[in-house]
Amino acid sequence: MTTAFGDILREWRTIRRFSQLQLSLEAEISARHVSFLESGRARPSRAMVIKLAEALEMPKESANHAMHAAGFAPVFPQLPLDADALTPVRSAVTLMLANHDPLPGVAIDRHWDIIDANRAAIAFFAALGVAGAGNMMDALIAAAESDVIENWEETALLALARMRAEIVHLGGDRTLERYAAQVANHPRLADIDANAVNYGQAVISSVFNLSGRRLSLFTTIAQFGTVQDVVASDIRVELMFPADAETTKYFQTKMT
Repeated sequence: MTTAFGDILREWRTIRRFSQLQLSLEAEISARHVSFLESGRARPSRAMVIKLAEALEMPKESANHAMHAAGFAPVFPQLPLDADALTPVRSAVTLMLANHDPLPGVAIDRHWDIIDANRAAIAFFAALGVAGAGNMMDALIAAAESDVIENWEETALLALARMRAEIVHLGGDRTLERYAAQVANHPRLADIDANAVNYGQAVISSVFNLSGRRLSLFTTIAQFGTVQDVVASDIRVELMFPADAETTKYFQTKMT
């Protein structure tokens, strides 16, 4: 891992595909100053590190790393999820999931590990019989071994595109990169064009086969916009919604 501030700045500028001039315009400083910071001829102030991190849209963890490299204390807290200070966040997640019953809802972390799930999600995953339900990507990969997801290829390609976007945002992540490689190199995608997803559809759903019943679900994703904690800010609440009347009826009758 790069430890010198100038190297970190250059690395993130490259990740975001900014020239020194583009970064200077985003951060409202001179391109000459950007050059001096990268070469080590100038040292940034704390305020400058924050300004550059914002201009480069660094994730909070990376911004903390940049602060440390520049000789300053981290700006964003990094607490365990059971910390008292994060009680409002945990309560909000619980409330959102509970209110979404009888439809499935889960909360996942940066690596798609399930950290909470409502009653409907637990029952639905159990009914599907998919292994690896502790992680959404493990579950997706395991589902490829059966016909439980009718449009597995389409679902996998959409998940892969989303994961790759997350990797770019994070500036790289070994766990996500490993999952992305597993999905991209899966035999079921070997002969599938990466552009095979029909983006002309109004809604792209995952279609599940459950004991002869065809259930169609699409997902909305919520994140906390004002949470400053490194770990908690990565939490995403994924709420599943029925895409047709048959699916609506199933969850109204089976999950209530």
